[in-house]
Amino acid sequence: MLLALAALVSMAPQTVSLIPKETIWVYENASSPSDGTFLRAWGVEGKPCPAEGEELAAYSYSFVKWDLSDLPAGAKLVSATIELNNIPDPGFSVASSKKAPIEARALTSDFDAKKWTFDLATKIRPDGTKAGLLGSGYAKVITTGSPVAISINLTAKDSPFLKAFAAAQTSASHSLSLALTSSLDPSVDGRTSVYKVYGQNEAKENLRPKLVLTFEKE
Repeated sequence: MLLALAALVSMAPQTVSLIPKETIWVYENASSPSDGTFLRAWGVEGKPCPAEGEELAAYSYSFVKWDLSDLPAGAKLVSATIELNNIPDPGFSVASSKKAPIEARALTSDFDAKKWTFDLATKIRPDGTKAGLLGSGYAKVITTGSPVAISINLTAKDSPFLKAFAAAQTSASHSLSLALTSSLDPSVDGRTSVYKVYGQNEAKENLRPKLVLTFEKE
């Protein structure tokens, strides 16, 4: 009996939560883009991010990087989510958030927060294609005065995340970088109708963005 219980415990899924090690708010008028206080996202005319060569000024999105070097070795990833908390009383509704969710997208290149300048945004961009979409999530409940929880499922059917995750784990840097984007458009729905989620330097730990990974032990 005890041996059977020990076997079940050893086979039980293991969940790990990671706080980003670097973030950047990518916006032309961002005064302190890498300070890690808030991550923002909005789009233009139904698009979450600009195509190559398109004007960047009206768009806003954020880059996020996680360190994967301390993850359990030899474990199979079975689920992954990004857990975010938007500031209270947002300018969007549940319906508008569902219509224009916040997205996790692959990047065309890696980024370094210490070396970031907005000039690099033409080279380091979110992948706006269908193949670049790793997952999305929206606000399901909005309560007056309370932060708004949003969960992005990265392992939904047909998501390319598992492939991207495996590549990141075996890379020289052992880091995973992606973009948070959205087609939510403040020029249509109002100035405050944007995603503004707490960053990794938020004082309240429970509000910080997290990459939540669940592994199946082999």
